[in-house]
Amino acid sequence: MTSRSLAPTSRAADGATSRAADRATSRAAAIDGARGLAALSVLAFHAWLYTRVDVSAGARETALDYAMHELRLGLVLFFVLSGFLLWRPFAAAARGGRPRPGTREYLVRRGARVLPAYYLALVGSIVLLWGAAETPGVRLPDAELLPLFLVFGQNFNVGSVMKLDPPMWTLAVEVTFYLLLPLVAVLALRLPRARVVQALVPLGLLAFGVWWNHRIAGGGSIVAGKLLPAMLPYFALGMLTALALDGRRPLRRAAAYALLAAGLLLVLGDALWQADGVASRSTSYAYRIWRDLPAAAGFALVVAVAAGSAGAGTALLRLRPLVAFGTISYGVYLWHVPLLLVARHLGLLPLHTFPAFVLVLALTVPVAAASWRWVERPAIDRARDVTRRWRGPADSAARRGAGRGEPSAAQR
Repeated sequence: MTSRSLAPTSRAADGATSRAADRATSRAAAIDGARGLAALSVLAFHAWLYTRVDVSAGARETALDYAMHELRLGLVLFFVLSGFLLWRPFAAAARGGRPRPGTREYLVRRGARVLPAYYLALVGSIVLLWGAAETPGVRLPDAELLPLFLVFGQNFNVGSVMKLDPPMWTLAVEVTFYLLLPLVAVLALRLPRARVVQALVPLGLLAFGVWWNHRIAGGGSIVAGKLLPAMLPYFALGMLTALALDGRRPLRRAAAYALLAAGLLLVLGDALWQADGVASRSTSYAYRIWRDLPAAAGFALVVAVAAGSAGAGTALLRLRPLVAFGTISYGVYLWHVPLLLVARHLGLLPLHTFPAFVLVLALTVPVAAASWRWVERPAIDRARDVTRRWRGPADSAARRGAGRGEPSAAQR
């Protein structure tokens, strides 16, 4: 066969490869956009919360108050995204599609992604807020409890949970989940490869989380509701999404739009349920058990569309400003409340939601961008280089090939 006869086949193969790469890039951008949307939602929620005379999420009077309060659901989206992104390689390994991620490699990369920026923000929060104890919204732990923050133990003590930089309580939950995941993966790898059998693992975590919330629903310390078991259903739904998409072809346009519509309706329904006075967080026994599970299910469907479609329904998520915001979202999440509170302490914060939102956005984006440029990305790159040296050339090539089309390590 001549080289001329091979050329059309080669061009076709190159075209198919290019289209696959474009789809992977589109899906990665959509996931970053979802992360950006979650961060923007949380930032707007706190701009509303910390500009109130009485800094309390429970005191809601107007329709705007109820709407702004439900922007808190961005936290749930973050948990669903973590479950999805981190379980994808383990799910693929359990189903025989790629090598199992090495535990040491996984832990080093997770540590590089989370720890440097976290510790920098922790020091920054202390510097910015330690002298602002009388400012509305500033809640400081006793100095002797600060070591708990160093080991992500603040959620285990009523004197430190939700103190200093309140959003950091979710980082304590995330880190606990990171440590649990390799142990869960051992179980998954021992089970048959069938998708329906593998689903028992995240479903078991979901059931345990609902049971935990049922056990603590009668009341008790805030601590029990801020630990990983209480949030496990959200992570589990993300894991189920990863499993459902593993090895699948891209979603058809009609299926993508149907899933997206169902997901958004679930999120909206959850928000309306929580906004209803009869089923408010303070009076609803059902809420304490199920929490925001409907919204988490809705977000899981949205993530499935973002990661599993060829672009249908994800134009908003792929907007460049939102994708860029998603790239720096970790720094946004860590820094926006300390910056908002110090602005209020200095008398610079307008006590109206929208102007405060604009101000805190303007303050946070440069800090978060600097965190990404000079702290987060160098740490990620360094961890990637170190872990690649631990593997042989053949293993590295196999992992790169199996991992094509997934979000980059920087975004996990």
